[in-house]
Amino acid sequence: MDPKYQIVADHLRHDIAAGIYKDGDALQTEAELKKTFGVSRQTVRQAISLLENDGLVIRRRGSGTYVNHSARKHSGVLNVGVITTYITDYIFPSIVRGLEGVLSAEGCIMSLSATYNRADHERSMLQRILESPLDGLIVEGTKTALPNPNIGLYEKLLERNIPFVFINGYYPQLPQAVYVVMDDEAGGRMAAAYLAQQGFSRIGGIFKSDDMQGHLRYQGFFAEMQHRGLHVRDENVCWFTTENKKRFLKDETGMEFMRSLKNTVDAVVCYNDEIALQLIAALEENGMTVPRDVSILSFDNSAYASVCHPKLTSLSHTKDEFGRIAAGKLLNMMMGKQETSAVLPWSLVERDSVRHR
Repeated sequence: MDPKYQIVADHLRHDIAAGIYKDGDALQTEAELKKTFGVSRQTVRQAISLLENDGLVIRRRGSGTYVNHSARKHSGVLNVGVITTYITDYIFPSIVRGLEGVLSAEGCIMSLSATYNRADHERSMLQRILESPLDGLIVEGTKTALPNPNIGLYEKLLERNIPFVFINGYYPQLPQAVYVVMDDEAGGRMAAAYLAQQGFSRIGGIFKSDDMQGHLRYQGFFAEMQHRGLHVRDENVCWFTTENKKRFLKDETGMEFMRSLKNTVDAVVCYNDEIALQLIAALEENGMTVPRDVSILSFDNSAYASVCHPKLTSLSHTKDEFGRIAAGKLLNMMMGKQETSAVLPWSLVERDSVRHR
């Protein structure tokens, strides 16, 4: 069980986060808090010290303790945590490079961790942060399309005035959280519109079901298809998850999707370049080639897109800049400034995987 002063501090943090105490409001006096919580004056003072260290309150001698959402107290060096789903592969090194460049220039020490898109890993990392608070956190949420069991831990970060910025996705249950994401719904519309403009009408898609990016890309794709009067058949859309990413095209649903490519689909929007490469390999195993038999458009414009055969037409974003924007927002928040979320645009890089009709 938490010590009494920690319990008192957590109650007050919750009241401040909920707006019961607003910026500039005075807390109850030590005597009033002692009576409210049934604890000693020393316990109250320890609790107030925790809030003061979190930058939530300031004490004014002879006047009282006041709510003050200022910057957290720092010892000169800022410790920043970065939690991503993956670290060493795909587009993540470029994003991390952008983060690190901005943070190191400001004298921050950055610690890097990966959840591998597992909520239990995310939970243990957040618990460690709450036990040994960082000055700030940049985090990519896990399986953001699913209910998340760790929302309460993020709420504790907010209550303790530990600033954090979500990247790539976020949790709608935390409407006050700041995030930096791509405009995935608009990206889905762009992908469908481009293929339609190239003369394709039988367009399918592969999307990720456990991350919000997959849902938004599908939402934009479907909306653009409807807008153009193009029909989307269920069997022409395939979904995968974190767990079955490497084998989904070989299960029953994936095999049905592959059959549809022989009969009812001549172009496919892929969730990302990794999935596009898997699809190219699967098509070759089934005697089909890209783009002669099936055209492919994907997302992310990763290093894979320009070295595979055929080279991929892919929606792109500047990954280093994405990281720099997120790091800049976190630095501002650690200095006590207000920040807003950013939704960034895609651009199209045309290569060889879409046949021009």
